[in-house]
Amino acid sequence: MKVVVSYACDLEDIPSTIVELLQNLQENHLPAITIDIQDAILNSNESKITEALESMDAARMGLAKLDNRLMDYMSILAGYSKTNADLHLGIDPSMTDPSMVTGQTQEVSATDVLETKDENVNSEEEAKDND
Repeated sequence: MKVVVSYACDLEDIPSTIVELLQNLQENHLPAITIDIQDAILNSNESKITEALESMDAARMGLAKLDNRLMDYMSILAGYSKTNADLHLGIDPSMTDPSMVTGQTQEVSATDVLETKDENVNSEEEAKDND
C-alpha cells in the first residue's frame, strides 16, 4: 500500500533537502539495484535462467521505486521553481490553486518549469521560427 508522506521546510531549504533525498537514493537504493543486475548477469552466464529472471525482476522493481521517488523530487523542485518565479513576478504564492500543492505526483517536463505568466520562456514555436 502506498501512502503520501509530507513534511514542511523553509522555501530556501528545498534544494538542499532534495540533495539529501537524492544522496539517500544513491547510497541506500542504487547499490541493491546494482547487486540485482550483477546477480542477473552471473545467473545468466551460468544458465540459471529462473534465478536470472528473479534478479532482473528485483532490479526492475527497485528501478520503479527509484523512478517514483525521482518523479516526486522533480515535482517538488518544479513547485519550488514556480513559487520563486511567482515571487519574482509579484504573484502571491498563497493565491495559487491549492491542488497544485496537495495534488497527486505527476511527471513534469522542462517546459512546465520554464513557463511564466503571459510568456513562454522556452517556446517550441520560437525555436521553429529561429531555424
